[in-house]
Amino acid sequence: MPEFPGGMPALMEFIWKNLRHDKAEKRERVIIQIVVDKKGNATNPVVLRSTNPTLNEEALRIVSLMPKWILGRQAGKNRNVQFAFPVAFKPSV
Repeated sequence: MPEFPGGMPALMEFIWKNLRHDKAEKRERVIIQIVVDKKGNATNPVVLRSTNPTLNEEALRIVSLMPKWILGRQAGKNRNVQFAFPVAFKPSV
């Protein structure tokens, strides 16, 4: 499996620090799926589940900011691997 540098806690921290929470009116989350390619890039982002199109755009923007991931390997070879994760919105008001 591919891994965000620093693991899942680092991924959640990265999302939290870079997310524009003012886009949400209430607590909501968007489930995003990406493909971590053979070079470690997060590519082909797709919204798997959401209730708000505005939040979809923001969640996809976060993917474009991501650093390279630690590669997924199988049988000693780098592979393209799908990976899904939540993007949680929590408005400050």
